[in-house]
Amino acid sequence: MPITRKPLEIPPEVARQFAAKMELFHAEYSPLKRDMIAADTRHLLLQHMPKGTKLRLADVHELFELMR
Repeated sequence: MPITRKPLEIPPEVARQFAAKMELFHAEYSPLKRDMIAADTRHLLLQHMPKGTKLRLADVHELFELMR
């Protein structure tokens, strides 16, 4: 029996904030500041994900790179 997941519904304003943070992330040269931006974005995304979802900082970094 396959596992089905409900698609995530992220409000448009949060999606805009995500896109803005992604631009900041790619424009930043300092690894520390990039980590701070990714951590802030992680917190933003976790507010709209199902309870108990695990999202690591490395996952956010990878997401930013994939969406470049």
